Amino acid sequence: MRKSLITGMFILSSVCVMAQENGNRDANNKIVRGPYETNRFFDNWFFGVAGGVNVYEGESDSKASFGKRLAPALDISLGKWVTPNIGFRLQYSGLQAKGFASSKTAPYAGEKEGPGYKEKFDVMNLHADAMWNLTNTLWGYKETRVWNVIPYAGYGWGRTSENSIKNNELVADFGILNTFRLSKVVDLTFELRQMIVNQRFDGVVAGSRGEGMSSVTLGLQFNLGKSNFKRVEAVDYSQYTNRINQLENDKLASDAKNNQLEKDLAASKNVKPEETTMEAKAVTSPDVVIFFKIGKATLDNAELTNLSFYATYVKNTINADSNKAFTLIGSADKQTGTEEFNQKLSERRMEYVYNLLVNKYGISSDRLIKKAEGDSNNRFNDPLFNRCVVIE
Repeated sequence: MRKSLITGMFILSSVCVMAQENGNRDANNKIVRGPYETNRFFDNWFFGVAGGVNVYEGESDSKASFGKRLAPALDISLGKWVTPNIGFRLQYSGLQAKGFASSKTAPYAGEKEGPGYKEKFDVMNLHADAMWNLTNTLWGYKETRVWNVIPYAGYGWGRTSENSIKNNELVADFGILNTFRLSKVVDLTFELRQMIVNQRFDGVVAGSRGEGMSSVTLGLQFNLGKSNFKRVEAVDYSQYTNRINQLENDKLASDAKNNQLEKDLAASKNVKPEETTMEAKAVTSPDVVIFFKIGKATLDNAELTNLSFYATYVKNTINADSNKAFTLIGSADKQTGTEEFNQKLSERRMEYVYNLLVNKYGISSDRLIKKAEGDSNNRFNDPLFNRCVVIE
């Protein structure tokens, strides 16, 4: 029985894979697979109830007719799919088992029948299983697929009891769960399972290496909460590439302006006081923008590098124009967060840049003006660019 059940499981899996439709393909006729977004903890749970038959496989059970070894089975399951391919469940399985004992002294021996004694006892298997959706793995996830084949294996605790005699053992189990979609919420289940346990589980120790129980059940499975998975959409990196190119161009322009300011400053130092006949001309400076990541009030290494160049530029500008002052304007994008949160975030960003300019780069605080606009004055169309501090 055990070998036949195992063989049947693999034959059933092969037939299912060959029988599945090919509709889950993209425009290039390739099977659509992941990656998929991770759902919330309470999504993709399921609860199942099933009934069927158990066939216990003890030392002497083969001496009894197969029909007299059939016993009622009950399955109660609770599980969750983590991805379309991988899931876990906790299951109660068992109810009753029937067998055959050669001796009247066997713990569960009952009425005499032929050369031995009939056995009947309660059996319980509480086990945790790791499940693999073979259909989704081979053919790609499809929420509306009618038939899914799900091999699984698990480990747990088993118990037999009858006439105040109880035996407890660790058990292993494996099998195949078939689900047939009836609706978005309800599936029909057909399950084949094999339990493996120590030979003393039925109270008889006769020298075999182990014994087990085969089960076949039919039932219903109810999908709880959100039951589908969403594919991760392809990321368009062009906006980031354009941003990098823009920053590189801004850096080149800033370097050129800094070099020119250094030349102008050196030239101004060589001018003798008596030769100066005009008042110092005010230096006009372009706006500088420092960008932050979403929700952050600190700069990454790339923006810190940019700030070091901008700090030199600010310092040189102040040295060239004694009346020049810079305004630091903190900003946050209005498409993320509340107005109150964005106001505080813009203040933290502005203070962060202010402290770096004063404490790290030695720029006088008297020449810096602090201002935080929150999300009230977004300068750019792209929210990515409005997470910034503007130096003007």
